Amino acid sequence: MGTVIVVGAGGSGLSAAIEAADNGADVILVTKALYESQKYKWASTGGCTWKTHAFNAAVAADDSVAAHVHDTIVGGSQANNPELVDTLCRGARDLVDWLEGLGLSFERDADGEFATRPFGGCGTPRGVYLEDRLGYHIQSVLTARLGELVAEGRVRIVSGVRATKVLRDADGHVNGIEAMAVDTLERMVIPGAGVILADGGGASMYAPSAASMDKSCDGIALGLAAGAGVIDMEFLQFHPTGLASGVLTFDGSLVEEALRFDGALLLNRDGERFMLGHDPRGEMATRDVVSRGIYREIIEGRAFDDGAVRLDISTCAHLIPTTYPALDERLIQAGFDPRGVTSLKIRPTAHFLMGGLLINSRSETTVPGLYAAGETAGGIHGANRLGGNGLSECLVFGRIAGRNAAAECREAAAGGEIKVIGSLNLPSHKGGDTPETVLQDLRAAMYWHAGPVRTRRGLTTMLGLLETFEERAGRLAFTTGSRAAGQVQTATDLSNLLLASRLIVEGALMREESRGAHYRDDFPQQSDDFIGYSAALKEGRLVWAPYMHTT
Repeated sequence: MGTVIVVGAGGSGLSAAIEAADNGADVILVTKALYESQKYKWASTGGCTWKTHAFNAAVAADDSVAAHVHDTIVGGSQANNPELVDTLCRGARDLVDWLEGLGLSFERDADGEFATRPFGGCGTPRGVYLEDRLGYHIQSVLTARLGELVAEGRVRIVSGVRATKVLRDADGHVNGIEAMAVDTLERMVIPGAGVILADGGGASMYAPSAASMDKSCDGIALGLAAGAGVIDMEFLQFHPTGLASGVLTFDGSLVEEALRFDGALLLNRDGERFMLGHDPRGEMATRDVVSRGIYREIIEGRAFDDGAVRLDISTCAHLIPTTYPALDERLIQAGFDPRGVTSLKIRPTAHFLMGGLLINSRSETTVPGLYAAGETAGGIHGANRLGGNGLSECLVFGRIAGRNAAAECREAAAGGEIKVIGSLNLPSHKGGDTPETVLQDLRAAMYWHAGPVRTRRGLTTMLGLLETFEERAGRLAFTTGSRAAGQVQTATDLSNLLLASRLIVEGALMREESRGAHYRDDFPQQSDDFIGYSAALKEGRLVWAPYMHTT
């Protein structure tokens, strides 16, 4: 039996590792994060941001697969791959049984129905939260099962290690990865008969962003370099209410949209309830419309000096401690008193990347033996992710990738040992920028030139800036000593995010229409027919081609 390598330790990575092991494969789970203890709890900077996810509506007894498929495609503005949507929605129906089999108990009423509360922000009446901390509890049962598999010797965890290259044999089939230790910069080869990229994608090429910086599009960059294709990178979702905080860790973190449905109002610097001027639904408009409304207030000079508007929560702040406990914790950690504050400064925050590596319904990429799942994969959500589908997608396709990779590796020879091949050579250019400086400049520029409202002029300006950033990234100055390893990781983040940013901007320039989360001020209407754009790396350059989904 060959070894399956899983890159990433968020929801899709854990699901993939568990499913591959449960289907007989030997599994190596590679993660940049470090363990806190033998209880298999991840460091707070690693893995997926669980507490802010809602579970999709497919678990509700009155919601059919067909209705879920319809809502997902409508929410994605018909840009989704129908086969992948069908796979998601059918797979989501099995998640409750699978999770309950792992030990998760869902609260039900006396009739056996799930205890739910409506969530209108997803744009569909079928979207629900089952519980504000559902993701946390899912993480708990997944890590508990992972601990059992580790104890049984069926999963090996290589933590504090970053994948840097997907390796292929003479026939083009994946046969392992190259990686480096994040603290010592030691380079190694990890052999395997299949690789699953499940690192979490991420929208951290923008600031502010709801994505943590450990999600830096590693899998997308690795897949492209290995010969895989990517699709739909211009579709990036902004969440309208990202917290404006002086605590950098929490700047851009999410303020639950449901507060607007509880009575919270959006006000500009002059105290005007401005959303009524952008949409008749006001604060009740969809996520993308509200994001654009706030963004226009900012870029047109009606926001506060810090580039934020005000969310008046005076009528609903009392709900936060009990109804939104995860938000309650985030506000306290960010320096706010949820029991005394009546308003919050917010701005749109980059939230979710709909594009990613091209996969089929088996989670296979276009490279034999290479799989992708979660936010690293594209084509499932279309032009806009339906609220609640993010968590379901990472679990459904993580399981699919693990199951199919295990089946493919069944006849492969057993994997060899991890081999150390030396240490990273650290070049440094006198007078060059630090990686942190270039990354900060990139994130700010992407927000202002390729954000919720886009134009040809802004996107063209951003292309020019990307060339400058790429030049600066080629002559970075690194320090010596204990900070060097951290700077190398930032430089790797920068390299991957520069590539992802170019994919976003070039794709957005080609899409001369407004669809879903992609809005062109110079092309405000949606085209009658959807044509997608895919890209591949050829001799170090992006080559684009149109595609159309087939059913």
